[in-house]
Amino acid sequence: MPTLSKPLVIFAGLLLSILPAAGTDENALRSLVEAEKSFAATSVERGIRESFLQFFAENSIIFAPEPKNGKKFYTYYEDKGRRLNWRPIFATVASSGELGVTTGPWEMGKSKTEPAPIAFGDFLSVWRKQVDGSWKVVVDVGVDHGQPGELPREPQLLPPSEAAARRDVDLARRALQAAESKLADAMKQSGGDAILGVASDHIRVLRQNALPAVGRDAATILLRTDRAGTTRSFIDGSLSDAGDLAYRYGSFSRADTSGTERGYYLTIWRTEANRDWKIIVDLQKETPAK
Repeated sequence: MPTLSKPLVIFAGLLLSILPAAGTDENALRSLVEAEKSFAATSVERGIRESFLQFFAENSIIFAPEPKNGKKFYTYYEDKGRRLNWRPIFATVASSGELGVTTGPWEMGKSKTEPAPIAFGDFLSVWRKQVDGSWKVVVDVGVDHGQPGELPREPQLLPPSEAAARRDVDLARRALQAAESKLADAMKQSGGDAILGVASDHIRVLRQNALPAVGRDAATILLRTDRAGTTRSFIDGSLSDAGDLAYRYGSFSRADTSGTERGYYLTIWRTEANRDWKIIVDLQKETPAK
């Protein structure tokens, strides 16, 4: 084969350094799904407390009901013999491979000897890859709802958009902040309906006491039932190293003729082919009245 000149060798080396290896996205997605499955299996085998302590990051966040450190919470958690099982039916990762998201159904049984479900819901977990290559949960939230119907057997794996990868991260962060600010203003006027303006076609909407709305059509039906003005106040979040996947959480309040409702939200944003930020998962959970 012909010998490359020195400038071409340098260029080729630089090109290879910024392009992801073939199959990287798929490998990251599958390793994320396997981590979630292992988490669930550990819960069934060793109990809720032990599994959450094993798979939660030191700085993990849960809503109980307000955001608090998950590792500390489960240190003192009592299983009371209950059996908690779940499985992922959706997963996505950043093109940089260190940030991922999973969601799916969970069910609670009274005990290992009486595993018949007594409660159902869906979870939303944000994962970050650690220095040793393992995945750990950094945010974990769930909603309750009635018994679901038949669900997909295999998880939907959504790889990052190739066109959105390798963008300027500072530019991506500013664009996300602008999109988030615009959404917050719109929600004050039209509540959940405003989310449709920045919704991905892959959107999943999770609400307390409602089955997940999967896809734009289902999300439209669910969100347009909630047009009460909603105020969202950002607390914290993070952006992937590639600037193409982000999570944001905070508090919300909404008022209608029945009174004022308060709680917390977790939103997953993803850049798509045109590099616009779109919401792929939106969870909103009310705080129980005291």
